[in-house]
Amino acid sequence: MYTAIIMAGGRSERMRSTTGPTHKALMSVLSVPMMERNLLALFAQGFRDVIVAANSQEHDILDYVNGRATRLADGCGASLRCCIERYPLGTIGAAGTVQCDSDPLLVVNVDNLTTLDLRAFVDHHVKEQAALSIATHVELFPIPFGEVLVRDGLVAEYREKPTISIRLSSGTYVLSRGARACIAKDCRMDVPGLFALLRERGERIVSYGHSAPWIDVNDAASLERAEKLLGQHSSEFGRLLSGTGPV
Repeated sequence: MYTAIIMAGGRSERMRSTTGPTHKALMSVLSVPMMERNLLALFAQGFRDVIVAANSQEHDILDYVNGRATRLADGCGASLRCCIERYPLGTIGAAGTVQCDSDPLLVVNVDNLTTLDLRAFVDHHVKEQAALSIATHVELFPIPFGEVLVRDGLVAEYREKPTISIRLSSGTYVLSRGARACIAKDCRMDVPGLFALLRERGERIVSYGHSAPWIDVNDAASLERAEKLLGQHSSEFGRLLSGTGPV
């Protein structure tokens, strides 16, 4: 049985600056809080041991986990527990602090909404015998200016407001037991730092490319974009809300 951890340990400053006092984990997208969407997506894809990392000062999140989230887990035959961050542990630090028997550990972020096949992602990590796997996808970015290609001082090409494609991290990771052991307990660690450490040690780090709908939700504007995205892919996201079976 694989274990998954939902990262919700940040203080949600960007979201709060645009929407008010509610932490982003409890902000609703199409009437369902993002925390709940992530939990149900994990349950729907067969994860039955789930941890939520939350800051000790975020009492509303802790109350939610101990109340409604625990009832949802019970209804799906899953185990749910909290990893309480007494001080900030960064974007991946909690993965080195939690106690779990699972190898590997799936890490998702509470502010990411996606229909990514998480079980296939973990299976790929195991098959590749990786220390760290990073889910990646391609995003298109329109450039509002003219791009000029220069060769030997001459303008070789002029592209008016081009769109460029960049492969990005989807904010979802799988860590082996060895990778987790590289994270000092109760110390801050961000993903770039863990990547650099593992790379320096010659560990295997793989990309899991996907084309599933994905969005990072961190402010009022991205909330609106998220509702549009979920509306466009209502059937895929809707199946994840069942929490009881495969997508």
